[in-house]
Amino acid sequence: MVSSSTTISVSCASKKSRSPTPQKKITVKVKTQQGGEEDVYKIGYGTHLSKLMEAYCTKRNLEEGTVRFIFGNKQLKPRSTPTQLKMEEGDVIDIVTDQDGA
Repeated sequence: MVSSSTTISVSCASKKSRSPTPQKKITVKVKTQQGGEEDVYKIGYGTHLSKLMEAYCTKRNLEEGTVRFIFGNKQLKPRSTPTQLKMEEGDVIDIVTDQDGA
């Protein structure tokens, strides 16, 4: 089993930044169940996880609708944030690839 690790920083650039200070970031791991491959992402605590999901699918050349992101036995919603989910530094998001027989 081959394990690879890549670090990607995910940010959400807002046209109207209300905070004069940079947003604090958390490092999370995204891990596939099939091959055990692992990517590391830095994402702002208040950034929607859709940014991470999009970055992952783009990097892996996957269609967004074919991948489920699981954290704490629950499927993640794109508008959720690490703060809402009470994520901590180093938490792991599991990837489940839908295998449609069509």
